[in-house]
Amino acid sequence: MKKKMIRNTIGIVVAAVILTFLAVTALMYNHSVDLLKDGVTSEAESLQAAIDMEGYDFLISAKIIHMNRRITIISREGTVLYDSEADARTMDNHKDRPEVAQALYQGTGSSTRVSETLDQQDYYYALTLTNGYILRVSGSMDSVYQMMWDMAPYMVALALVIIGVAIIIIRVETSRMVRPINDINLDKPLDEQNYEELMPLLNRMDQQNERIRIQMEELKHAEGMRREFSANVSHELKTPLMAISGYAEIISRNMVKKEDIPEFADRIYKEANRMTTLVEDIIKLSRLDEQSDMMPFESVDLNRVTNEIVDALQMVARKRNIALTVDGDVPPVNGVRQVIYEMLYNLCDNAIKYNQDGGSVHVLLEPSPKPDYAVRWSVWDTGIGVPEDEQERIFERFYRVDKSHSRETGGTGLGLAIVKHGANLHDALVTVDSKLNEGTCIAVEFRG
Repeated sequence: MKKKMIRNTIGIVVAAVILTFLAVTALMYNHSVDLLKDGVTSEAESLQAAIDMEGYDFLISAKIIHMNRRITIISREGTVLYDSEADARTMDNHKDRPEVAQALYQGTGSSTRVSETLDQQDYYYALTLTNGYILRVSGSMDSVYQMMWDMAPYMVALALVIIGVAIIIIRVETSRMVRPINDINLDKPLDEQNYEELMPLLNRMDQQNERIRIQMEELKHAEGMRREFSANVSHELKTPLMAISGYAEIISRNMVKKEDIPEFADRIYKEANRMTTLVEDIIKLSRLDEQSDMMPFESVDLNRVTNEIVDALQMVARKRNIALTVDGDVPPVNGVRQVIYEMLYNLCDNAIKYNQDGGSVHVLLEPSPKPDYAVRWSVWDTGIGVPEDEQERIFERFYRVDKSHSRETGGTGLGLAIVKHGANLHDALVTVDSKLNEGTCIAVEFRG
């Protein structure tokens, strides 16, 4: 940027100096021409008075020498009677000369042209004498050109000096202007005083720094969650694998009684099912993380989805004598059907798993009381409940309120994490209302 500023500024200065030089030269030329014309006119008027008094013969007898002036006496017929620079007898008739013709009719006349006699650019001024003759005085324009030519070296030298001084000043001033920009504290751009014109840029830099800081914190948090997730996955998978390996080893070495083999096989089966469920939940979460932008949205009938889930879980509920009911009717919502099914299934499944034997689970579908949402889906249970200080954490991956009970029911700790991810995908709101040992209500508010 500095080089470009210097280059552009120098270009402007050079152009300005050249234009100024040309303008001054033109003014000087015009002024010199005006002085020449004024001098020729003044001298012609002085000679007119002298010739009217004494006649033009005194010009010959006195041998007057007029520097840079040519004096000519012409009769009304155009015959040259006298010329200070040439032999009048050899000169052509001058009646057709513009200045002479003009003087014959108007008393005075002037013109600028190349002299046929002297072959140079001259200014001619003619006026009528009292005897009817024409007095013509001319001055050479070459003197003006010569003066301009003589002054040209000085003008060029002056222009070069001005340009040189300007370049030095431009470099110094550009460095001074750019220095605050180079000295900007990129981490805290608003901490130092700077050019007012730079404030919009510095504000944007500060905002960008703040966004980068927030993103870095989010990345650190995500990295921490990733490591915690990896550790939890390893632990959760390791536990059933060790159990399966241990029971299988005992059986393979004939270290168990025949009557106990079915019990050991059942334990292996349960641990394998638990591991399969865990892997499936991990896959579901990964798909939600990676493919949320590509999942197709469609009109989803929550009434039908809920009835399918209730039908699928009725047998599980009956085994523990839990009453599973559904009530209400709501319009369809826009969403991904499979994800909504997984969300509501996990909520109903948890309501049964963490319930009291002989308890109840009730699913209610109704219009949402919140103005920004259309449908409220909620599930009520009479289970163990969630302590108030832990209600914010139940949607974390692998977080369990009652770890011993989760082991017994085969919970993976990922069900509510899937619910939370699904809610984020659908811009839905999940709320929890629970009291320890009294029951829990989890509601999902869907947009239309």
